Amino acid sequence: MLPQVRQCSPAPPVCHFAMPPIDCSIAPSAPRVVAPYAHTLWDAARAEGLPQAVLEQVLGPGGLGEADITAAAYRALLQQAVAHAGPGFGWRLGQSVKPTTYGVNGILLLACPTLGEALQQVLRFESLVHDLGRSSFERQGDQVVYAWRNNCPDHAVAGALVESVFSGIQTCAQWLVGQAVTGFTLEFMHHTDTETAAAIARASGASVRWGAQAHRAVFPAAVLGWPIPQANKTLLPLLQTHADELLQARHPREGGIVAQVRQCISGRLGQGMVKLADVAQDLHLSTRTLQRRLMDAGVAYQALLDATRHELACHYLATSAMPIAEVGYLLGYQDAPAFHHAFKQWQGQGPGQYRASRASA
Repeated sequence: MLPQVRQCSPAPPVCHFAMPPIDCSIAPSAPRVVAPYAHTLWDAARAEGLPQAVLEQVLGPGGLGEADITAAAYRALLQQAVAHAGPGFGWRLGQSVKPTTYGVNGILLLACPTLGEALQQVLRFESLVHDLGRSSFERQGDQVVYAWRNNCPDHAVAGALVESVFSGIQTCAQWLVGQAVTGFTLEFMHHTDTETAAAIARASGASVRWGAQAHRAVFPAAVLGWPIPQANKTLLPLLQTHADELLQARHPREGGIVAQVRQCISGRLGQGMVKLADVAQDLHLSTRTLQRRLMDAGVAYQALLDATRHELACHYLATSAMPIAEVGYLLGYQDAPAFHHAFKQWQGQGPGQYRASRASA
């Protein structure tokens, strides 16, 4: 089951006039986008003729620097770009990504031996790139389903953002394996105009369906075995260790209500399903107040619950010989199949496979 998405505040109006700059200073728990990812949007917008002055209306004088920006600022930039360049801008934005777009994650992907391994790293370290949404993938027989959950599905440019993510994944896969990746199926929850739909179908080489129940790409499982020519098995574990350290370093920055909720979840997991009302009671808050405070922090309760379970599952599997069923029980799962399914959604592989891969690393 996919995590619930948080409700987002209404998007600022599209405006090419005096738009008050968004405060881009990042609170400890605020969703963010790393500078290289944001620069890709900035450069794509400038390449399509959007004046720098318009972009600076969002970020303030001086525009985009080398620091991370908030996810809200990124969406505001995208909204200005779409207003100027039209509804097909999202897909074109994804086509402009480079390895450097994804920061340390991009370098890590280049070192992976296969496309399947690279996709697993995308899932594992996506939060090092942005907090705009989260990926999952699952193998279903001879097919693989890659899905992306938008953290702000009601935003004015939610569709363009999703299109940019899937276009970026395809572009990334193509420069990793050195050949075209086409012939798959794309499904989007939103709708678009006929011209944009046709343009995306042509550019992607995919069969595209609009108005679906989820944002996802379905492709043959054989694609996971495609080799990455520039793979570096010696460098890969070093990059993974570095990425792990960066990922762990993000949690102290969360602070405040997010850290408190994580702590409560961790303490209650062994007792079964941890409900929002239980955590609210532990924190001496009403359920509504806790929901509001989490919304202000830019995160949904279900996302925190899933993230805490995911991290603890990886820790137990990698550092102990505890039976997998017992790991699942400690994380609040009453049966092994439910834990196995959830772990595959998070990590792209079953808990047994993950434990074996960590043991051989």
